[in-house]
Amino acid sequence: MNILNTVTPGQLDRRTVLKGVTLGAGGLLFEPLLQKVAAQASGRPSTPKRVIFIVFDNGFREIGGNLPEGVALASNELRRIPLRGLNLPFDIEPFAPFRDRMTILHGLRTNNAVDHGGYFTALSGIAGNKHSALGISIDAAIAQANPGVFPLLGLGVAQGGPTTAYCSSAWGAGRPIAMQCRPQMAYESLFGNVGATRNDFATRRNLLDFVTNDVRRVRAEIAGPERELLDAHLEAIESLSRRNGQLSEQFQNGTLNRHAPRLPERMETVAEIATAQCDIAAAALIAGLTNVVTISSGLGGLMGRYSGICNGDGHGLGHGGVDHTVEANLRRPFGPLSLYHNYLARQAARMLTRLQETREGTGTMLDNTLLVFMSDSANQQHSWPGANWPFVLVGNLGGTLRTGQFVGYPVNAQAAGGDGGNQTFGTAHRTNPVINALYTTLLHAIGRPCDAFNRPASSSEAPRIYGPLPELLNS
Repeated sequence: MNILNTVTPGQLDRRTVLKGVTLGAGGLLFEPLLQKVAAQASGRPSTPKRVIFIVFDNGFREIGGNLPEGVALASNELRRIPLRGLNLPFDIEPFAPFRDRMTILHGLRTNNAVDHGGYFTALSGIAGNKHSALGISIDAAIAQANPGVFPLLGLGVAQGGPTTAYCSSAWGAGRPIAMQCRPQMAYESLFGNVGATRNDFATRRNLLDFVTNDVRRVRAEIAGPERELLDAHLEAIESLSRRNGQLSEQFQNGTLNRHAPRLPERMETVAEIATAQCDIAAAALIAGLTNVVTISSGLGGLMGRYSGICNGDGHGLGHGGVDHTVEANLRRPFGPLSLYHNYLARQAARMLTRLQETREGTGTMLDNTLLVFMSDSANQQHSWPGANWPFVLVGNLGGTLRTGQFVGYPVNAQAAGGDGGNQTFGTAHRTNPVINALYTTLLHAIGRPCDAFNRPASSSEAPRIYGPLPELLNS
């Protein structure tokens, strides 16, 4: 089933036309605007649904990590337990103020080996070469269904990492999406040189328009496959031109300046970069520049060190190594990773608080937002097919998702000697849904229902293994 429903000018009702919609042949380009105008004219104004993915490296261990106090790891039955009155573990304690909007999800099954990082597997659920984009990722699918000026804002977190990284998100097979890993560059691409008198967005738009005219002249003189290739380039150039035109207007009317965050002078450690990227993400959402953000902390692999948060080699910490420089109660196997998760959760909670403080319609922006807090490699550094892949969801996307609950599918407890001695991890039952089922659920929640997300045509597993999760959806 196609996840996109296109609205064209011909589909707009008479009331909409009477309100002055004269966008002509720009139906596809202005699809989000036309949908909004149509809803307003029919008396059913809508607000965009937003999704934030925070994906971190080195696994998300269950015991002492994301299991609420008093909830056992192992169970042979589906469990649904209210979160009210339960204490959250240290890793996700910063989400406690949002407990009533929260779901902790356990028992979804991996369908691929994701040792030393999940890369593209984590957000696509596609088995195979995790280092290659084999199909669309869920953040890109949501962005296509609910686009903004920037359809998908990808931000990376790693000390001394590359300027950009292709690590987790993709528009489709062979079409990876770049993560911007330098906060300064991400800031300028979104907000420009805020405070400057020169509108660089307008300058770039004018240059792109000039290039477009040249490409069109060349296009008229060629035919065949070359023309198709040129058409693809022309589409990309025109898309950039349109984006810079929108940003130029927002620069001119002061919108960008009003919402742009203040970046610190120093952004060198993992902690500093993560904080800056979360501030940029919140500002971009509030300014209306995007509806989908993915923050990849670790860039799909393993970080060498979590500087500014804890010491120790990232690989060793993922095997249960102990960091004696951290506070005493975290000097235990996986304790430093708990500190890392807690730090990221605090930055995420700050984002959610900003959205909660921003009015939208009769409520706040948080009412229509979901945060997905997850590891890129299930529950440990070496997660093989069948491992439990935990998720923390904060938000209900306008009431479409059930919240305030722990949802656990059947899980066995298993000792994993290679990952920190006799530490215990969860293994999902073979009949449990795979992580794709959650992604199918999210598409339903944003109003783009589909039967399954990235289910292989050759799969012999029951469709429900990939289908939407009824425990999460409000009917």
